[in-house]
Amino acid sequence: MRKFLFPAACLFLALPAMAAPWTVDSTKSTLTFSATQAGEAFSGGFSTFTPHIIFDEAAPEKGTITVSVEMASLTVEGKDRMDALPTADWFAVKQFPTANFTSSRISKTGERAYSAEGILSIRGVSKPATLPFTLRSDGAATIAEGTMSLNRSDYGIGQGRWASEEWVAFPVTVRYAIHARKP
Repeated sequence: MRKFLFPAACLFLALPAMAAPWTVDSTKSTLTFSATQAGEAFSGGFSTFTPHIIFDEAAPEKGTITVSVEMASLTVEGKDRMDALPTADWFAVKQFPTANFTSSRISKTGERAYSAEGILSIRGVSKPATLPFTLRSDGAATIAEGTMSLNRSDYGIGQGRWASEEWVAFPVTVRYAIHARKP
């Protein structure tokens, strides 16, 4: 029996430890965006999104980040925008109920600063994207926050008369703050 216990114990100790996912506080986490329409800035956000984070600052390259956004949870300034953005010309929420990001690589870029490279899918269009983020502590919680820019036309956001920049500019700034507890 002892002959088998020692090799089994060595095998168990040699296996890499699997990191546990962070516990996200969805009541404090935010996902917002800002853009420009007819020269005026406006902002909005999504109230329902699910980040799944497995991340260790000591080994960022072993981490993974996925985020699923429920597009119907959209909120935006102005009734006209609120009525228009879920439609087929914009987010096509009925046809594409979620937007998703899946990391393929996470790297350290500075002091408590990181970059998650992966694929962002919106409206059925998938493109490479980079989500930069920094980490800071707030008591027992860790906050991962960052800002990224995207071009709405790359994802087909704005169809028909909205496909040009005549009324709504192409650049969109996305901001995120994820409040979570590390395992």
